[in-house]
Amino acid sequence: MSTDLTTPPQERRDELIRRPRRRGEDREQLHQVLADAYNDGASIRALAAEHDLSYGLARTLLLEAKVELRNRRRRPKAADQ
Repeated sequence: MSTDLTTPPQERRDELIRRPRRRGEDREQLHQVLADAYNDGASIRALAAEHDLSYGLARTLLLEAKVELRNRRRRPKAADQ
């Protein structure tokens, strides 16, 4: 893909790669796969990379699957500190 910003956008549009939309049964199966992996400890970013999704789509699919997302803190603070 060209990064030449002097080329008008309408000419660069032909170079974009479009991913197919996930609908119906395919989307439901992806919900389950992502939910299972996330509940087993995988991160949203790792799931997005593994399934060739954007971070936002992976997160949206998890929310649609009614998965309770973890907070962003990586590990709990030690009690003795």
